[in-house]
Amino acid sequence: MRWSNYSTLKSAGKISFAKVDEVKDSDGNVTAAAYVNLVQKRFDADTGEALDDTKREMSLSELESQKASYDRDIAEAQAESDELAKMITDFKAL
Repeated sequence: MRWSNYSTLKSAGKISFAKVDEVKDSDGNVTAAAYVNLVQKRFDADTGEALDDTKREMSLSELESQKASYDRDIAEAQAESDELAKMITDFKAL
């Protein structure tokens, strides 16, 4: 999924987060921890028929890590752009 499409998909009701509660056995012991799924609706492109939803387990740390990576990329691209702007100014000064 392209993260830039998240808001559009969310407002169209085609993607959402769903919390899956922990599972306990009959003695009350946790057998599976709670987690969060990113759920995306799927459709057959030819028929329009609804298919099974795609579910992807997500964590807050995973989302924060991906955002930090994009933020670093943006900062690096901005630094390159700033230096190119200085080079253009020097070039024009000739």
